[in-house]
Amino acid sequence: MVKLSEKLLDAYMIGDNDEVDRIKGLMHTKQAQLTPQKKTNTIKINSILNDEKASASKIYDFLNNVLGEDWWEWEIETIEQALWVKYGVALEGINKDKILAIRHVCRSDNAFADWYEFNQVALSFGSSMADFLYLKSPSPGMVINCVKTLNHIRPDRNSFFSNDVIKYICILLLNNGIYTPPPSLSLIIKDQMDKMISTSTKDKWADILKKYKKIISNQNIKIDKNNMIDIQAKRLVNAEAASLIFG
Repeated sequence: MVKLSEKLLDAYMIGDNDEVDRIKGLMHTKQAQLTPQKKTNTIKINSILNDEKASASKIYDFLNNVLGEDWWEWEIETIEQALWVKYGVALEGINKDKILAIRHVCRSDNAFADWYEFNQVALSFGSSMADFLYLKSPSPGMVINCVKTLNHIRPDRNSFFSNDVIKYICILLLNNGIYTPPPSLSLIIKDQMDKMISTSTKDKWADILKKYKKIISNQNIKIDKNNMIDIQAKRLVNAEAASLIFG
């Protein structure tokens, strides 16, 4: 670097502007080579995109960071090529299905409006590949995770779901023996679930939620398997806990 500085001074002294520009270019190149480069954590990226249990929310945030916030406007082939060329990641299986679902949610409101699309997205977000030949139903944990993830990816929707989707969520929960709105979904589904259960069950909601809070604050609390309030509270705990595994 010292020799280049001396040559630059000489070029200035004799008025050789071309030589001045040439030496400045050399100095800039050498300086850039010596400057520590900020490196993308490829190991971290591979850990997420190759982990079939990685949450859809984290994958969405990662793709925003590494590909730019408009990545979902690209064709899937372009996304695959970019991830392979830049990070050596080959999308396949569950996480490819998950990224396709995320991309679809970014491009369409259908998962908020159509019960079938909600079902398929819930499966994909829950690391269970959607099957278009046979209708699989997501678990309560997958349903809760799906709603959370949809709201994370599409905050512009302000948690607005169609009546069909809300009814379908209620049916899925009822089919799994959950007759009280899980706390994570309460604001969205409580009015609809109110219409689908008996008055005697609804009258127990407050007591069930009190028991739920006691259970999550004290894991050793006794559960009476013959008590409807305890049973419902425990099912809420299991559903909410399962959603955290997926999210």
